[in-house]
Amino acid sequence: MKKFDVSVIAELALRKLKSEKTFSVQKISQIKTIGFRALLNHFESVGNLLVNNDILRNFLEKQYVSYKDDKNLVKRWQTIRRSAELLMYFATTGRVDLPHLPRWSKRDCQLYIEPSIEQLSNNDNIYGLVWRTRAALNAFGYADCTLIYYDKSGFSKLLEAHRDARTETYSRKLCAGVVLRTQELVNAGKLHRYQAVRKAAALLHEFHQYGSITPTVLSPFDIVHLNPKFEALVDEYGNDALFSEKLSEVSVKTAKSIIKGFLLDLEDAGFTTFEGITLSTVGRVITQTASNHYKRGSDSLLHYVRSFLKYLYEYDLIQTDLSVAIPKIAAPFKKVYQGFTDDEIRKLLAAVDRNTPIGKRDYAIMTLAAQTGMRIVDILKLRRGDIDWRNREIYIAQSKTGNTLSLTLEVESGNAICDYILNARQDCDISNIFLCGSYPLRAMQGTTARGALGKYMSIAGIEADPRKRYGFHSFRRAFGTRLLESGTPVHLLSQLLGHIDLDSAIPYMSASEQGLKECCLSLTFVESEGDAI
Repeated sequence: MKKFDVSVIAELALRKLKSEKTFSVQKISQIKTIGFRALLNHFESVGNLLVNNDILRNFLEKQYVSYKDDKNLVKRWQTIRRSAELLMYFATTGRVDLPHLPRWSKRDCQLYIEPSIEQLSNNDNIYGLVWRTRAALNAFGYADCTLIYYDKSGFSKLLEAHRDARTETYSRKLCAGVVLRTQELVNAGKLHRYQAVRKAAALLHEFHQYGSITPTVLSPFDIVHLNPKFEALVDEYGNDALFSEKLSEVSVKTAKSIIKGFLLDLEDAGFTTFEGITLSTVGRVITQTASNHYKRGSDSLLHYVRSFLKYLYEYDLIQTDLSVAIPKIAAPFKKVYQGFTDDEIRKLLAAVDRNTPIGKRDYAIMTLAAQTGMRIVDILKLRRGDIDWRNREIYIAQSKTGNTLSLTLEVESGNAICDYILNARQDCDISNIFLCGSYPLRAMQGTTARGALGKYMSIAGIEADPRKRYGFHSFRRAFGTRLLESGTPVHLLSQLLGHIDLDSAIPYMSASEQGLKECCLSLTFVESEGDAI
């Protein structure tokens, strides 16, 4: 291997670093005074400044042995190592944009050794496929910690499986075996998670098929799929409900999920089509579904399954009207949930660190929920064009009902949103106001919002009580209750909350203890005529 003068290469590398400003001034100073100086002192002491990569790696090996047991010297070791790697990289390429370095203990891992031209050009070669997939993933701008997580817990395991099988040919079956074994370890309590290896396997398969990848959220690992005939019927029902505007997009998703549960139980009973299914069969299966999945109330289950079976009959997809086997609940029990109290809302808002971008975003979301009663799904879908800043109004099309709604934008909410947009929100083409804090940039999802609220509840010392169903809907409950207690008429309350049916306001009336007290009949006349009782 060709040798080079370590002092000359170090000086040229420093000039390149300063001219290109690849590192900060402080980092360059550390490389010079700690890293390069350690290298020069050592090779000057042995009287030989001509080195190659093997000589430098032997030097690093000895340095690692002397530094590894002292935690106070970890930073020094890392600087020396990076400086030596930078010299080797610069001597070979003439560049100083040194890529991410693997852990020293993992330096011989095949994952970090660039494949040959032949391996990279062969789409079926596992080493070339992994290298190109990782490069495509890196182009999406994920954080370094995320990429390292995928490398360590995902791609490296898949490479090891192919190496153990003594093959360089990509095998989807081998990858699936790794995923299944990892899941078994998680179920046995020997590992905490297996998402990285699942994601890595899915990305490899996608890149192998299409030559590109698209960041997506994987479906749950243990998800069960319907047989194709049932799946097609559910899709037809959902499309018809959307086209006829019987259901909103959100309600269609809910309906399809509920109907799927019923059909899965129908499959467990031995039916893969509706042939031979009787009214008694439907009655038996719906009872089982309700007991297994809807122990706290089955209103939605009965409603959507009845609607689904009615649809099948009306379009001649089944010969018998099986919907008559679904019972109707004459007087369903409705549980009353409380919203956040004013004091709890103050504690939640005070728990937010508004000096961080994430804090500014979460503060704006919670303030908006508390002052408008908007559903979280509508808040997360809010766009800049939905806000009329001059007239201080918000115009939205509700996700649940599809109806348009006009709301007053309070000063606190408006200021919080402005603070987030101007001082914290990333510039991008996404129209949604609220974005996820991690890369790749995307609209914020409900799961992220619920997780953030749970964190602030913990900081504020608010215990999550399932009887009160604390969540973002508790802001909406609190808003409706406050309106009632301030004397707002029920019909106006329904308009402000965007209800279609006036009966939707009943839970808010039930949640208002003061309102219930005022509805009670006075007993003063009884007290004055106590002898008549």
